[in-house]
Amino acid sequence: MPSTTFLVQNPSEVMPVEMALFMEADPPYDPGRAADESAALRAVLAAHGTVVSVREGLASAGRDEIVRLAEQAVGADDPERREGVRRAFAQWPPSDLIDIVLRRPRLELHADAELAAISPDASYESYVLRPLFGLMFPRDHYADLGGAVALGRIRRRDRARETAVVQVLLHRLRGRPADLVPPVGRYLEGGDVAVTERLAVLGCGFRTSPESAGPLVGHLLTDGRDVIEVHDGLRRPEEFHLDHWLCLGPGLALVAEERLDSPAVTAVRHRRDAPAGPPVGLRRALEETGTRIVPLSSAQIGRFAANAFFVPGRSVAVTSTAAYDDVAPLLDKHGIEVVAVPFDEHHKQFGSVHCAVNTLSTSTDRITTEEEA
Repeated sequence: MPSTTFLVQNPSEVMPVEMALFMEADPPYDPGRAADESAALRAVLAAHGTVVSVREGLASAGRDEIVRLAEQAVGADDPERREGVRRAFAQWPPSDLIDIVLRRPRLELHADAELAAISPDASYESYVLRPLFGLMFPRDHYADLGGAVALGRIRRRDRARETAVVQVLLHRLRGRPADLVPPVGRYLEGGDVAVTERLAVLGCGFRTSPESAGPLVGHLLTDGRDVIEVHDGLRRPEEFHLDHWLCLGPGLALVAEERLDSPAVTAVRHRRDAPAGPPVGLRRALEETGTRIVPLSSAQIGRFAANAFFVPGRSVAVTSTAAYDDVAPLLDKHGIEVVAVPFDEHHKQFGSVHCAVNTLSTSTDRITTEEEA
């Protein structure tokens, strides 16, 4: 059985505590409680493979790589200050350099006439942080294709810089770079890619360009795996990724019931030894692959029921305690063990178990290049 590495993030590693003060949550967001939730998730996944966080992965990277990322992260208009930064980086320990990479500080100078009257060569200084807080959702930055990896290209400009860090991390953990990288102008986010041993579903909606799906299909049409390419015409603001309303498990799919037969949601089935089929409804596409459909109500979707995380190669699903009462009865009848972990604080960040974890699967199969796909 292929082994799995789980990338799990603790929000406190990437989100400065000051950010928690400005979250619109009632009761207020608790960073310590979120850290405990991440620890509980790690403990469950550790029984099934190696678990690392972004920070832990960076700590194992080469010093030159960390310094390069830190130099890219710092902002200062004063050339002399930037030269001082480079000298400092030559002496700083890796742990401090990783703080710079994740927090992205910028020095801003503010001229002031009253200050100039008493200190002619001085300016007021402020220190701005531009943290890579989106790294708390590692699902978005790449897609595990069951051995190969597709690096994401995130559409939001304030999060696009996160992938430079993940790119280094993936190279370190895999011993080689990502196998697919979307070109500039085409977007791909891991939340729009769901992969199991026999089926993969690719979502094209808010965040992933339809043109990005094509190169992934060739990588996924292996070992008898079918690929369903879904075009989401509903584009709900609160459901901007495929994994907000669809989740794949072993031989089954949890799907928002209203999308199964919606004319705004179309699906194309790809098979290894046959031409792509015509666009059809999502229900029909899933049924043609022999997938058991588990429909979810709007209320269940709202409680993150579609965001259960299925452990690769196991009949085990991990979900939040808030969603457990909805998920367990649906999956018990299919022989799936459902494990619940507390995740309410993560929910305040509009995240869930599935969003907070990504995988790296080992495979002995030969990986084709994008040109060959």
